[in-house]
Amino acid sequence: MPIPQPLNSDHEASLPSPPPLSRKRARGDKRGFAHMELASALSSVSCPLSSVSCPLSPTRCVPTFAGVVWFLAALALLAVAVNYGNNLIFALAFLIVSLWLQSAWLCWRNLSGLVWQPEVTPPAFAGETLHPGGNLRDPAGRRHEQVFLTHGARHRGTPVDLAADSAHLDIALPALARGWQRIERLRLVSLHPLGLWRASRAVTVFSALVYPRPAGGLPLPGKAPRPAHRQQESGDFQGVRAYVPGDSPRRINWRVYGRREELAVNNFDGGQGGHALWLDMNACTGNTEERLSQLCQWILAASQQGLEYGLKLPNTPNMPPGQGRLHQQKCLEMLALSGIRSQESGIRSQNGASHAEHTTNE
Repeated sequence: MPIPQPLNSDHEASLPSPPPLSRKRARGDKRGFAHMELASALSSVSCPLSSVSCPLSPTRCVPTFAGVVWFLAALALLAVAVNYGNNLIFALAFLIVSLWLQSAWLCWRNLSGLVWQPEVTPPAFAGETLHPGGNLRDPAGRRHEQVFLTHGARHRGTPVDLAADSAHLDIALPALARGWQRIERLRLVSLHPLGLWRASRAVTVFSALVYPRPAGGLPLPGKAPRPAHRQQESGDFQGVRAYVPGDSPRRINWRVYGRREELAVNNFDGGQGGHALWLDMNACTGNTEERLSQLCQWILAASQQGLEYGLKLPNTPNMPPGQGRLHQQKCLEMLALSGIRSQESGIRSQNGASHAEHTTNE
């Protein structure tokens, strides 16, 4: 159902005022409007979560190479039957054609009535493998045979059989360069039952985040000359404060969490506490991509050793020191998108300036 567009103020002023509604009807209208807003928000997301079902494109069914050979063989048999007037050859030719047509119907039906639920593609490092995929199910509970994903003509996923419940499908694709990689031309394919026909349906476009490739021969930087200081459990107790990602789990005040259901940490007046490393891009050598690869290797090494570290990139706010899987994920995301957002904003500003100049000249 198309979602109605919002009206401007002039149009709203010209409309007659609606009659008063009862509480029950008004509550139902508000609920319907909330559903429409939710549908509009979900339709604007290119890669939704697995709990959201996405419509598939219409099924396209074309004969394969084996199917073309099969049909040509049937025509040859039919020509022989006409030439010699042999009823057995006529029956064999019509049987082959009927199997060919029945195979087309079964292949088309094998992809009909399916609901696709895409999943968020996990990030990967450049040069490794991405695994976009999702869950496939049939609300009617029918069985579907040998369904798989394809990307172009070179990449093909593992065929799966869909029973009454859902089945998971994915495909292995190379992670090319850092940044957001848009995965298009992804189709749901079936060759069931005889491989004479190929039924396919386009699925939702995926976007996956690609981290820089970890590489470089420089060791981790030392704590001098600019170490980052984190307060530990030293000195006098000063109270509690809100939890910040990177704080040690040992400092969490669980009594406060039990009363307020909010994470809070104990605050002490320790002067310097423990040291944390600053991973600075200016301390690396080489071009931009080589420096980002070196920072990526440093992040993985520091996380493996359990060290606290912060990240400094040019033209980007510093990432404060921290540790843990969430902190590592944020730092790697900063590396993956370093320079890409600024380039996109610069292109948009240039396009806007050229459009304004063109409008002024007109």
